[in-house]
Amino acid sequence: MPELSNIQTYEKLNGNDFKPSIEKFAKVLKRIGVWNTEIKKDFESLKWEVEDNGFVYFSNSDSGFYKTLFSEIKVRPLVMAWTPAIDKTFKDNWISCDLLIETETIRNFENGNYKELTFEFIKKLVKEMAMEFDKTGIYFTDEAQDGEDFDGIRTTDRNKIWNFDYALIPKKLKELYGEKPNNYKINETDNWIETWNSDNWNEKNKSTNAQHRI
Repeated sequence: MPELSNIQTYEKLNGNDFKPSIEKFAKVLKRIGVWNTEIKKDFESLKWEVEDNGFVYFSNSDSGFYKTLFSEIKVRPLVMAWTPAIDKTFKDNWISCDLLIETETIRNFENGNYKELTFEFIKKLVKEMAMEFDKTGIYFTDEAQDGEDFDGIRTTDRNKIWNFDYALIPKKLKELYGEKPNNYKINETDNWIETWNSDNWNEKNKSTNAQHRI
């Protein structure tokens, strides 16, 4: 299985009512141009069925990867949920809405840098997600970082909350993210904190970043 990168966000559910989150994610998928008959059918048939390990795996099939309106790079939508049956750190039901990306399409494994224009592609998708989701940040992670941000938010573990390469974080969480590591850069607006790991973007990506604001 190829290595995957991920644009992900999380919401605490009211009981097990996942439909509001699904409806918001559907709006994102429609705006970025990946909504289709297969995904629509999949979303309409989602059921809350908790597995023995405490997870809810919503997708009934392995949805494919699809081009967005922004690039030839393909993404795959994924929805899943966590329940208190997983472990004692879960006090509520949570849901995640993700856009998976095959890492080889955006990253140069020879030098570890992201490819040219990756930053702008990721930023556009994250911004589309942020139009619907603001309970936590919207995080771009690699496979090793996947889920660390969620653990950090849920348990207020400051050693984990900065495990991402790029994020838009709502200002209401600013106190949680108060101690910024030196390798992270920040732009702030009235409602959002835009931040990225400067170690993992090549010089062209970083210079491009300085020219844009949310």
